[in-house]
Amino acid sequence: MCSPLEARQITCNGIAPRMETMELSLQNAETINRLVEQGELLLKCFHEEHRNDPAGVETEFARGELMGWRSTLHTLYSDCAEEIVNRVLVRTRLSIPGGAVPCGEARAS
Repeated sequence: MCSPLEARQITCNGIAPRMETMELSLQNAETINRLVEQGELLLKCFHEEHRNDPAGVETEFARGELMGWRSTLHTLYSDCAEEIVNRVLVRTRLSIPGGAVPCGEARAS
């Protein structure tokens, strides 16, 4: 749903206003910290399940939850998402399963 001003802009010029991606430093610090904490929990849970049973259903479930979290970050924060992922990697000193990075390459901040 768009605002009345955006709807008027679309009607007048046929072009939707461009959405700007905010730099991570401008986002709410409390929200970012919660996302990092959530990522830490999900990554630790995955590694715990993987230690118990690498091919088990619970391991794959934990992997899916972690990948869902990461995908959601990319949807919300675009290019800045990997900054949040990097914070999780640095704090936990654990790896992301599969190691694939959707956009760019993860590196320590």
